[in-house]
Amino acid sequence: MKTTKKLLLLIILVLFCACKKDSKDENSSYTSTSKSTSASVSECLAPASWFAMENNTRKTPAPNEGPTSVFANNATVTNCDFHQWSWQKFLWLTNEVNGQPSFITTLIQVNSAGKRLDQSKGIVLTDTGQASSPTTDILKTPNYPSGIPPSTTVYYSIFMDKLLYAAMLKYGPIAKSDPTKLKDVTFPVGSLELKTSWIKASVLKDTTSYFITKGEINGVTTRVALLGMHVVGVVENHPEFVWATFEHENLAPAYDWSKATPTTDAPVTSTVDYPFFNKSSTATVKNITSKNGIYTDVFSVYKYGVPVEKAMKGSHNVQLYMKTSQNGSENLGNIRAINQSVKSQLKGVWNNYFYNGSIWINTAGYVGPQAQAALLDSLSYNLSNSQPGKLTRGSVAAYNITMETYVQVGFTPTSIHGTTVDNLVNCFSCHNTYNSTSTGSNLSPLFISHIFKGYVKNLQGLNTKQIKQAHADEFMKEYRLRLKGI
Repeated sequence: MKTTKKLLLLIILVLFCACKKDSKDENSSYTSTSKSTSASVSECLAPASWFAMENNTRKTPAPNEGPTSVFANNATVTNCDFHQWSWQKFLWLTNEVNGQPSFITTLIQVNSAGKRLDQSKGIVLTDTGQASSPTTDILKTPNYPSGIPPSTTVYYSIFMDKLLYAAMLKYGPIAKSDPTKLKDVTFPVGSLELKTSWIKASVLKDTTSYFITKGEINGVTTRVALLGMHVVGVVENHPEFVWATFEHENLAPAYDWSKATPTTDAPVTSTVDYPFFNKSSTATVKNITSKNGIYTDVFSVYKYGVPVEKAMKGSHNVQLYMKTSQNGSENLGNIRAINQSVKSQLKGVWNNYFYNGSIWINTAGYVGPQAQAALLDSLSYNLSNSQPGKLTRGSVAAYNITMETYVQVGFTPTSIHGTTVDNLVNCFSCHNTYNSTSTGSNLSPLFISHIFKGYVKNLQGLNTKQIKQAHADEFMKEYRLRLKGI
């Protein structure tokens, strides 16, 4: 009797396993984002040394970026190495120096023309337009029926280190007279730019989770809260810069891909208010479209700048990583892991900011600054191309919700579901070596920096308003050229 029961149990187990296998095989021809990210655990972590304390103050060491760094060997450098650099650089920049984060006390604030600004009364804040359109793409907080808090504009500031500032002053006059003389010139390793976004602290319902400092908005001193930060730096073998971005963790809702289909978008709603979304609102792709009027209720589309899409696999409506030049599963898994690792160790207000990804170029096979400059020159406006086999790496749809709000799914999109790898936008869509002013050769990698480009344009007689509009016009032209060339 016992033998019969055991035999029956064995038969049942075999049948059960067979049914489970058949069910799995129905979906085995694709890999969904949920399956791929949970299938393996990333070991991209933040070492404890980043959080060493001295006299109750964090002392994160500066990352190694030069010839003895992991970046010096293109054969062994990993996706995780770039994410670790990004977080360590951010933590180093937010080390406290004389009561303020070091990026405020040690870096140089400049305007879009490269002019040094006086920070004695606080961070100088006058710029409001985003790079995609300085006159129309202006981010504001929602208009509440009660008028409380009032709708308020986001402001931007730019910082650079002494190394980049000196290079700008040195090469700017040469670029003005004859840019071809700078063909193979790149910024030195260690060069750094920051772009930061700020808002009046008084309009936030709860300021305790934000870094607050003194700002000067159009000549008036007030308390301002940090919303986001681009950390852009040159490391060994990467004269194109590594473009990393950070933002406060609670600014706007995320697009709900589970409610979308391959042919329809999901409207965006929320049960709670965010600084940039009123819970009584419903948003669509129009809310995040460039030159479409000022929309105040915005949302993020691609988590960590990793593009995804919906597809039908049999009867299943699944979410897939978009096929690009970067393994999306690996990239998202590494970012998620290092964010969790940092959050478990970081104390204080900076624990409320998260890393939203970074982008760089694969320079393997191009040895030395001259060869790498030639590569960047040859890619021109196509530098941002993230089709499979191309050279972009990392978060190929990198964005910051407060700085690239209106180009997350390209220019003038009619839908979110219609976005493909062909029309993705990232940092290199705007920052590249394309020469839009003549029919001559492309420009030096120095011109990847808009601050350097703005400085040269200022030397040529353009004012800040003209410089910003020229950047936006070039951005659109380069994007159209890339679409036409694909």
